Amino acid sequence: MFRKLFLTAAAVALTACSTTVKETPPPTSGAARAAQIMNLSIRSVSGSTTADKVTPEVVNSLTEAIRIELGGGAAGGPPADLSFVISDYRVVGNATRFMVGALAGSNRMTVDVTLRDPSGSTLRQFTITRAANTMGVGAFMNQKGSLIGQTAEAVAKTVRGEK
Repeated sequence: MFRKLFLTAAAVALTACSTTVKETPPPTSGAARAAQIMNLSIRSVSGSTTADKVTPEVVNSLTEAIRIELGGGAAGGPPADLSFVISDYRVVGNATRFMVGALAGSNRMTVDVTLRDPSGSTLRQFTITRAANTMGVGAFMNQKGSLIGQTAEAVAKTVRGEK
């Protein structure tokens, strides 16, 4: 009985989901400027990668997911273009996840985001790191799609100033 409780507690302790946002201060600061860069109207979203094992499908899926999450941004706000670079990416395979569950480690994605005004000047930069350990349940779900969706949501919330 004690062994089962210990193993269950260990599995729960190893299950971790987290989103970290590291903001780089904008080139110009001040309350008015901060309010302005939180209400941007996003004109375009583009992405690339420097991480190993990231396929064009992952970049395209994250690009589309960010577009959907942002919904164009604030209507009438200052226009901006969003670009991102996937600098770290790992998704545990379904077979591995099924066999060892949480012990296989976390799925993770790190995305460096830059917002620029139409002239190309940097308005804002931040890094999103999303990690999720789905235990054995991940073998029965779309881990890659879930990670992309959660990362896109974190990007959109950060752009809107919600995180």
